[in-house]
Amino acid sequence: MIHDLTGLIHTLAASIALLVGAVVFLRPKGGRWHRWLGYAYSLCMLTVIVTSFAIYRLTGRFNILHGAAIASSISVGFGFCHAFLRKPKEIWYLLHFYWMSWSFIGLLAALVAEIATRIALPFIIARFGRSHLFGFWCVVGVVTLLVVLVGAHLVNKHSPLRQRAGHGRDPRGPG
Repeated sequence: MIHDLTGLIHTLAASIALLVGAVVFLRPKGGRWHRWLGYAYSLCMLTVIVTSFAIYRLTGRFNILHGAAIASSISVGFGFCHAFLRKPKEIWYLLHFYWMSWSFIGLLAALVAEIATRIALPFIIARFGRSHLFGFWCVVGVVTLLVVLVGAHLVNKHSPLRQRAGHGRDPRGPG
């Protein structure tokens, strides 16, 4: 549920980042489209991160979700900088791949945690009362862990190092 303008901006930016991020990860790497979609993804993620620090409705104070926003800012920042600066020269694309992959996995984990929040939290409060919020955090933790584990498998499977070793081609693709 969106309660204010900040929540609306946060939700819209996250939704666009999810769509653009999925396109980036499904399309060939390199080239003009990859670059422009990457800019759009990074800008949306920056918006998501900034607006997240204005949202305190769940606990009323800084919480683990704000910590995740800090981690997200690190992954997006490093991923963007490695591609933009193309440094370190020989491995920038590899570092870019890993940082941005983990940024997207974090975004997916946040989506799944949000869905779990919308489903599990009302159920737990209705059934057990607010005193059992530990169960809520366990549900969020488990679904987040599952996304991270699946994401780690996919990052490893599609790693440029693995692609290069398996196919003898440049993992950056065309351009």
